[in-house]
Amino acid sequence: MTGDNRPLTPYTTTLLDAARRRGIRVRIINPDPDLPVFDLSRGGRTVRCFNALTDLVGAATYHLVNNKRACHHWLAARRIPVPAQIAYDDACPARAAAFLAQYAPIVVKPCMQWGGRGVSMGVRTAGELAAAVRFARRYEPDVILEETVPGDDLRVILAGGELAAAIRRNPASVVGDGHRTIRQLIARRNALRRKADPSNLIPWDAETRRNLAELGRRPDDVPHDGECVRVRLTNNYHTGGQTDVVTDAVPRRALALAQRIARALALPLVGVDFLIDPATRRMTVIEVSPDMAISPPEGDTVAERFLDTLFGA
Repeated sequence: MTGDNRPLTPYTTTLLDAARRRGIRVRIINPDPDLPVFDLSRGGRTVRCFNALTDLVGAATYHLVNNKRACHHWLAARRIPVPAQIAYDDACPARAAAFLAQYAPIVVKPCMQWGGRGVSMGVRTAGELAAAVRFARRYEPDVILEETVPGDDLRVILAGGELAAAIRRNPASVVGDGHRTIRQLIARRNALRRKADPSNLIPWDAETRRNLAELGRRPDDVPHDGECVRVRLTNNYHTGGQTDVVTDAVPRRALALAQRIARALALPLVGVDFLIDPATRRMTVIEVSPDMAISPPEGDTVAERFLDTLFGA
């Protein structure tokens, strides 16, 4: 527990619990669950951490990778496949309009946020673009526009440059019972998930309602009993998405690309996010996470591999 009686999140406790099981000393420096900073020590070696981000990652490297626009430029310069992307500029609306005309529907998102915050997908019209920019700017002023790339969402997680785990990220969905509306099913699903993991709720907001319209559904539709209904365009866990561990099924090319990125950036732990088109096998890197969350279902395995990297097996 923390000083204000709020518990630390699984993104912190998964790593701390694994460390304690190994006899690694844990010293909490800042107990705020929103900014958990702690030291891990064993055998005369101490590593300072903010969740899974450590002082072993250089400040300049962290800012390079954490800034989606800068990281996109870095990846593209190394001929790693990425979606088309531009920065939104209030002084040049024609450039944004041209990008929208060429790539609609597009993704609009803040440049340095995480967890799906401020992200709008399926943006097609000038009005939707203006609303999406306003939504992104609730979180920060720097906004990017990005091509929508089809494919299955795969995160490849490397510790010490080696494969630790891989997860397939799936969009938020609800299952019909023949009686409840989609809106009611989302509320019921959130009530069930709130106790298990309050970070995995489906937001009932304008973006969810817009996503439903894009998916051809209405909030008051009543799905058939047993019918699975996708309700968000994003696959992010923090907007209600689900994950499956698929470590044994990572395509060789995806693993090789992820390892190439990890080596070049000298990141001890990294998540590389791909969209892989099942029809064409096209692989696109959409994000690199230098401070990725370690949490279930793959978290225990990742924590062990990460501690191997920091302190040896």
